[in-house]
Amino acid sequence: MRWLLAGLGGLAFGLVPSLALAQEAPKLFAPAPKTAPANAPADARSLPLVRTTLKESLAEAPVPVPRPEIRTTLAEPVAQPVSQPVPEPPHAPLPRPQYQPPPMPFADGVTAQFDIAYATLPGFRPLTLDLYSPRPLAVPAPMPLPMVVFVHGESWNNGDSRTSHAFTDFPRALASLAAQGYVVASINYRLSQEARFPAALQDVKSAIRWMRGHAGAFNGDPTRLAVWGASSGGQLAAMAGVTCGVMRFEPDGEVGRDAPSDCAEAVIDWYGPTDLAALAGDNGQPATEGFKSASAGTTAEGRYLGCEPAACEPGVTRLASPLTFVSENAPPFLIQHGAADTEVSPRQAQKLYDTLKQKGVPAQIAIYPEVGHQFFRKDAPDAATVAKAMTQVTQFLAATFPIKAKPQIRRTVAN
Repeated sequence: MRWLLAGLGGLAFGLVPSLALAQEAPKLFAPAPKTAPANAPADARSLPLVRTTLKESLAEAPVPVPRPEIRTTLAEPVAQPVSQPVPEPPHAPLPRPQYQPPPMPFADGVTAQFDIAYATLPGFRPLTLDLYSPRPLAVPAPMPLPMVVFVHGESWNNGDSRTSHAFTDFPRALASLAAQGYVVASINYRLSQEARFPAALQDVKSAIRWMRGHAGAFNGDPTRLAVWGASSGGQLAAMAGVTCGVMRFEPDGEVGRDAPSDCAEAVIDWYGPTDLAALAGDNGQPATEGFKSASAGTTAEGRYLGCEPAACEPGVTRLASPLTFVSENAPPFLIQHGAADTEVSPRQAQKLYDTLKQKGVPAQIAIYPEVGHQFFRKDAPDAATVAKAMTQVTQFLAATFPIKAKPQIRRTVAN
């Protein structure tokens, strides 16, 4: 019995504090001072110690009461939706290193820089040129030097800035020309399977603009620029010379009114086609054959135009022929061709010369006997003919751009 009474007593004793806590629960989380008043009874002072401990633990947490705010705070940080990313503060772009092609020395103090980008078009490889600069003169203010832009050939669909079949070492030949007092550039352009006509012509004009715009960096004279081309490059050079300011051939991209001129002050045409509609007939071939390219079954001019000349829409071949645009405003021409050329008949050269003379344009023509295309004789370039041709090139440039003459720039002729 004693143990039964003791158990009941303990149970009753345990229930009293629980009931008291239950009655005090509303006050437990109510604002109250951390310590009880000094005159409070001892049992009352003990209860705030429990309440104070709970409040202090809550005060230490970085979350305010009531409890819903506690849950919200615990759920933070709230993930931002994917469609609304948190904006980051703007950062200044990191500087990028600029790498320039190293110069290469040639004889007579000429230096060359290869693969300089002159145009970057979306969707295409960068268009580059090789620049040959003569040794600077040892005077305080040297006179700016005339500039020559060379356009390679090979059917509008092959070749590059360092190749010309008339020379065994073409870069050395260009350096030799530069040594005579010219800034010489040899350019790459979009080939016919990269982009159709007039893309290559636009690239030539873009290179001319680049040379003029950067002439001060290499002591070039922006008022005296000659464009020189061989084979299909001769056609492009002649086109660039006679289409000065023609809007339909403006380079791709925005060209402002303050852009440098795309005009040339002289043209040198080596065995280039000048009348694409008559090219096959002048070569003694049916109109469906024409100027054969390396790929069988397609003519080079067909790939260049995007249609065979005999099947093109009316006017397409005329737009790609220098004869169409010859006017009295054309610059002086030097035309050189092989009499035995069966790929581009010398008749094409004679037609261009006759048309220029009819318009009163200064023009010279040299037809070299017994040599074919690229000045070849028996499957190899004829060294004697190439030497004669280069002598005429330097004489023509010297007469057109006298060293001591005051430079004159032609006005752009809009079409």
